[in-house]
Amino acid sequence: MQKNETNVVIDGDDLRTDKADANTFKGFGYISCNNSSRLLVDYKWEHPEKYKQILNLLFGGPSPLMTMIKVEMGVDANTSSGTEPSTMRTANEEANVRRGAGWQLIADAKQINPELKTAVLRWGEPGWIKQDWKAARSDQKIKTRAFESMYQWYKKSIVATYETYGYLIDYIDPDRNENKLAMVDWLKWFAERLAHDNEGFPDQFPIQAYQQIKLIAADQNYETNFGDEMVADTELRNVIDAVGFHYNTDDGPERPFTKLADQYDKEVWYSEGIAPMTFAKYRQNDSAGSGVGGRQSILDVANRLIKSYYKSRRSLYLFQPAVSAYYAGVNYSHKELISAQDPWSGYIDVDDAGLQMIRHFTDFAVSGWADGKENAKVWRYITSACFSGVGGTENLDFDTDQPSYMTLAAADGSDYSVIIVNDSAVNQTYHFTLKNFRKAADKTVYQWETRARDQKEQDFDIRYRRLTETITPSQHEFVVEIKPYSLVTVTTLNPETVDHYQRYVSDVDQHVLDIQRDSILYEDDFNYSEMPSDYLTKRGGTPRYTTDQGGAFEIVREGPANHVLQQMITEESRALDWEYSYAPNLTVGDNRWMNYSVAFTAKFDLETKQNSSTANYIGIGVREQTDIKGRLEDAPYVFKLYSDGSWTVAKYDHVKQFGCLPNFEAEKWHDLKFEARGNQIQAYVDGRKTVKWTDGDNPVYSGRVKLGSGFYKTKFRQLTITKIDGFPPYAKERIDDMDDRIHYSGHWENHAGASSSDWNRTLSIGHAEGTETSLTFNFTGKGFALIGPNSDDSTLTLYLDGNLLSSNVHPAPGGHKTANYLRLDLSPGSHELKAVIESGTYVLDAVEIIG
Repeated sequence: MQKNETNVVIDGDDLRTDKADANTFKGFGYISCNNSSRLLVDYKWEHPEKYKQILNLLFGGPSPLMTMIKVEMGVDANTSSGTEPSTMRTANEEANVRRGAGWQLIADAKQINPELKTAVLRWGEPGWIKQDWKAARSDQKIKTRAFESMYQWYKKSIVATYETYGYLIDYIDPDRNENKLAMVDWLKWFAERLAHDNEGFPDQFPIQAYQQIKLIAADQNYETNFGDEMVADTELRNVIDAVGFHYNTDDGPERPFTKLADQYDKEVWYSEGIAPMTFAKYRQNDSAGSGVGGRQSILDVANRLIKSYYKSRRSLYLFQPAVSAYYAGVNYSHKELISAQDPWSGYIDVDDAGLQMIRHFTDFAVSGWADGKENAKVWRYITSACFSGVGGTENLDFDTDQPSYMTLAAADGSDYSVIIVNDSAVNQTYHFTLKNFRKAADKTVYQWETRARDQKEQDFDIRYRRLTETITPSQHEFVVEIKPYSLVTVTTLNPETVDHYQRYVSDVDQHVLDIQRDSILYEDDFNYSEMPSDYLTKRGGTPRYTTDQGGAFEIVREGPANHVLQQMITEESRALDWEYSYAPNLTVGDNRWMNYSVAFTAKFDLETKQNSSTANYIGIGVREQTDIKGRLEDAPYVFKLYSDGSWTVAKYDHVKQFGCLPNFEAEKWHDLKFEARGNQIQAYVDGRKTVKWTDGDNPVYSGRVKLGSGFYKTKFRQLTITKIDGFPPYAKERIDDMDDRIHYSGHWENHAGASSSDWNRTLSIGHAEGTETSLTFNFTGKGFALIGPNSDDSTLTLYLDGNLLSSNVHPAPGGHKTANYLRLDLSPGSHELKAVIESGTYVLDAVEIIG
């Protein structure tokens, strides 16, 4: 064989239907965790047709993309990109599974696909049991007497889910997400308790089915030691039905997970993995020329599925997340298949290439579980015809020219499909030989292909999941040519049974959140009188358009007819965090907002007692874009009023002004307003101007609103966000730096897969070297902002409609997602802007259009 040529033998004798679910192709799943599904609750109420569209894209049709939803058992703590609310905040509270998005998401998805599997996993421990569970963060040596309280939390939540939504969870992981060491004694105890629990259930509850819920463990991150424990411990192996670990395709040194599947017929899951980072419509403009491939691309993710089965028998890949229904800028953002971050408009953005990557597997096989059924139609892996030589264990980004393929076959041997990934710049040739496949050996083979466009002038998706070849085997043999940077499925399935690719096109604009009444951008009185009477009950008290980044903010009744927003978590009820959660805060609004005031009335909680005199405060943040740590102070400008009447205003944690209000009465309701107009920051308390400060050092000009408090039950009412006369309220559009509408010439490096702090994880870096280096774009408006984290001392010359606009421009050395140049004084209309780099290095992340 020559280099880049591969022989594959597909042997029907290796088609095993006697391995339970160890070798069934389960496909892909959706993890709802870390606040990632939160805004879907608003899509469901504000734009139910769009919500259903999202669910149908993922769970609908004859070949659903997703076969499982796994939800986080929230503890009101930030577990990376936001908080998931706890179903119980005290030992005696009735479990409320209407809080958060995950439980109701499962119920709605099951309406589309009743066969959908479900799983639960916790990231931390709720405050009411944390004293007995502190060791869960270290040596996992929890005393047995503490087990029952944790078990009751799981039990009551699962019972409440059945009572509320009518479904029973299929899999539980009793362990903590990504523990270094599995809690083996707890797992065994939990299994015994679950299997023999007969008491404390409501009438008509399916107790026997509850007792048969399966256990998955241990959801470690990279580590493989739990596989070794399973192989060595018969008792443990007998009570754990499935095993899974994260972000690692490979097995341990002794190949324990392979043994668990091959010898003991255990399911093995890739129980948390990335979705593609940077939508392929942008990635195709990467200077590397790797098309839809490259690190963390759809080809990388497809390779993970293939290699993780070959190396460690993983038969299910779970996306974290599949849908990003939180506000962009949080930790790990811009990795998703579908973006749903505009609930006021109903707009969603779809990575068409990401969905087609999944369809290269699921459209050409039947995915799911056999569940002990002899006639199950789910397809099986032909293990001897699966291989991946691609390098890496998390990011598969070297030796990418090595063979990588997976073979699946119908249970009766009547059809087969082979998925092949070539994430390299070289052509590859595969020689296939069929053995012992009497039903399928002579069938016509169809080749389906996804890759990038050949020329930039073409539509970005012109090569997505296209039928490219029809092959007739000769003497049970055939040859397939694989182009560079492509994903290919060769299959015996008739193409008439396969849905052909169609681009998702939104039928609504991504308009800015502006209620267009008087000068108000947005307001919320937290009563929702215009909504159905069960609006708050069915949402678990969740306020509209907010995402919690710490603590828990819910709507509670205040008096017979009114409601207020209240922070619910105190230091006493604070969870045992997964990593570290900062003080309670939420985010609300549109990241294109620019100049506005935030006003509300608030009241301190003076009943909750704590040791710190500075812990009880009410905070407002404006122009937030990145929220990596989930802090109020992730907003660039923050005003805090403390219960003793003192106050501070800060920029990125640096206090700029401070003071104290005389004769402050903390027990009363107080009117607060915080305002950003241009580079001026102002704050008012009870109508009195308290702060007036001008930011003369690289101001931040756009972003959302944050509200925050200490770990107190602080109350808020009547939130109003208002435009400011004489200043543009928002940018009407943002164009990514790797959008086709921006044209580059000269010395540019266009990078996909950049930081999560950059829009869409893209950056374009230009160098003034020799020939002219410039960028050009067309727009309609009266202003624009150039966004990008510049650090070098570059100089630009700007031309508008062919005429000199400004020379010797020094872009501000701003941070991520902030403007390095802002212009607001252009004549309204259509324009062409050209920026020439005269010296240094210039970085562009996006362009915002204003007016």
